[in-house]
Amino acid sequence: MIGNTDYGPSGIVAEIACAGCGSVVDPNITLGLRCPLAGTGDGVDHSLNRFLDGPKLGFPESLDRNPFVRYRTLMTGYHVGRRLGLTDDAYVSLVSDLSRRAEDLLGEPFLMAHIAELPTDSADLGMPVRRLEATSTILPWPTRGLFAILVHLATLEAAGHRAVAGRETAPLVTLGDPELVRTAVVMAQVSARPLHVVVPNPCPRDLLDFLQAARVTPVPADGATGAACRARFHQALREGGVPFTPYGAHALPARDGLSTLAYDIAEALHARSEVLALMVTPARGGALASALASGLSEAFLVGGLTRLPRLVALDTEPEAVLMGAMEHLDAAMGGIEDPRPEVYVPALRDAARDPDAVLVPPDEDEESGLRPWAAQPPDWLACLEGVIRTRGALVSIEGVDTDDDAGGADAERDEGSASLALSVTLEALREIPDRRPLDDDYEDGVALIIS
Repeated sequence: MIGNTDYGPSGIVAEIACAGCGSVVDPNITLGLRCPLAGTGDGVDHSLNRFLDGPKLGFPESLDRNPFVRYRTLMTGYHVGRRLGLTDDAYVSLVSDLSRRAEDLLGEPFLMAHIAELPTDSADLGMPVRRLEATSTILPWPTRGLFAILVHLATLEAAGHRAVAGRETAPLVTLGDPELVRTAVVMAQVSARPLHVVVPNPCPRDLLDFLQAARVTPVPADGATGAACRARFHQALREGGVPFTPYGAHALPARDGLSTLAYDIAEALHARSEVLALMVTPARGGALASALASGLSEAFLVGGLTRLPRLVALDTEPEAVLMGAMEHLDAAMGGIEDPRPEVYVPALRDAARDPDAVLVPPDEDEESGLRPWAAQPPDWLACLEGVIRTRGALVSIEGVDTDDDAGGADAERDEGSASLALSVTLEALREIPDRRPLDDDYEDGVALIIS
């Protein structure tokens, strides 16, 4: 039972707008995946954000163990489908069917993640530390984002959305490091749509052999660099392809899917009667960190969380563009330790309108097409916005090598670097002399590490 959060066909409970150009996107008319001006080369960072109508919603009351069913009233596609006449039972049946197909491919079902305690001798940080544990090591976090895109498309198709008409066979288009590509290849089999993978040119033989064996169409870029691959990716989308990456900047439903992890966190902490004060997660391309920040904000908005935690994003590459971008934003805000919205909102808006002034990419000769988002992380702005808005931190830990979006990264290494990031952040917070008084300060809650 969903209870009083099942509003039926009363209308969409979210507003969707671009953080870069300000365009409002109506998901009742368009697919609602990305800003229509994205990829036009206008120099603006186009990234959609959604804004829930909190007073009309409550935190979902479903007891289903499948997060995509349990949290359906927080999914944009659910409300679009209901407005077009799709029943709640039809939506649940559709998601359950897609979930069974995904389970057959992955070997594991989508289940809620849970919180585990870290032994005190391994986390002597002066506060209780918890760890978010996924349901299985073979379900890396991008699977939730990719699956959410498929659910969104299937929902709109089942509801007879006019933007889907004639595009049922439009290809899914993905781009990323080899590990992400392999995840996308598996997840794409849930859909009847073909998958196109943008690859550097020349492309390593082992990757081409994998794509050929999986009967996936490679789309060679006009070069071997990340810039060439990014350009070919956006060209494929302009030609009618459907973005299939876990980044919210490419497909907003991907952020919906990743936000289910935040809802899992909110429910698990409520069950433990604990308050989340700090959350440490890898920054990487910004997708996971930004989705967790926005998901917890939404949980707070609809009554599923008592307060917002500080987001600590861990960047293991000291020369990475995220660190440079944060330094630029700090300078734009006057170096204020605890900026107010009237300070950080204009700074973020200016950064979105001129990302080239904020993102300083590595030398082109060093930019590999196998890591195409290293120089321009798609969700960079959303990630830094989450850090600033929650009064958190972007922490760089040198000497730890983690590939962007690598689903197979060693968990013990990630956990150790996250613990170090947490320790550094706690020290930095304690040294801020005039920190704004907070009734929700970090010292009376728990910290959560996400590997």
